[in-house]
Amino acid sequence: MKKNDQLPFKDKVVWITGASSGIGEALCYQFSNLGADLIMSARREDKLIEVNRKLPRNPGSAKILPIDLEKLEELPKKTNTALSFYGKIDYLINNAGLSVKDFAMNTNLSIDQKLMNINYFGPMVLTKTLLPHFLERNQGHLVVTSSLSGKYGVPKIASYAASKHALHGFFETLRSEISGKNIPITIIIPGIIKTAITAHALTGSGEPFGKIERTFQTAYPVEKAAKKIIRAVLREKEEAFVGGTEGFTLYLNRLSPWLLRRFIRNHPIKKLRKLKNYFGFKG
Repeated sequence: MKKNDQLPFKDKVVWITGASSGIGEALCYQFSNLGADLIMSARREDKLIEVNRKLPRNPGSAKILPIDLEKLEELPKKTNTALSFYGKIDYLINNAGLSVKDFAMNTNLSIDQKLMNINYFGPMVLTKTLLPHFLERNQGHLVVTSSLSGKYGVPKIASYAASKHALHGFFETLRSEISGKNIPITIIIPGIIKTAITAHALTGSGEPFGKIERTFQTAYPVEKAAKKIIRAVLREKEEAFVGGTEGFTLYLNRLSPWLLRRFIRNHPIKKLRKLKNYFGFKG
């Protein structure tokens, strides 16, 4: 990065949802380092305050806006509040999400609906509410955290995969509708990242899954993932994979969807782990 580009987000307002942990928390630290004025949102205000105190540049300077994406009717008002902090928003990072760990047949409809609200309808409402502001200014950038599960489905995460597929459908269509309006849309495809996403996941009955799966304990570092995400945002990429060797499944899906479907039918995570060990891959 050139010397005069050391703070590429100086005077830019970045609103991050899911900012209290995982990728969202790491993004807060990275964007802070690069000069951004932050608005941080998540359900737990205490966690947001904790992250705010740890910002590397101007600790405690971010605006905190607790938000529950499941409460769709409250989101337009939350967007207006976010706009009132600095009078503008330059980047909306739709990062918040919730996963499930159970078979489709064991998952209650209420859990299916919960995941669709949090992972799809919530980001959609925030985007549609904020979009007039972007259009009026003829600038703005929408960033969406999807998943490999937005490209294909693996066992025991049907509702999660469905919500991520919906994100792709909506934002790819929106991109075509606002073409030429100077509002890029970047869809991030995280692979297996070292976060507590599986611990925060729900079972089909709504109970916390409560444990970090082994593969996620030694997965791609979240700090590296955040750096790659920001690089993709700066380059205004339409879509970017972030993660380790599991990214080969995207290429396999393009080359032979038939082969990928057979690969993922039985314990795909274990198979990925064995392949990494066999070839000596670390990431």
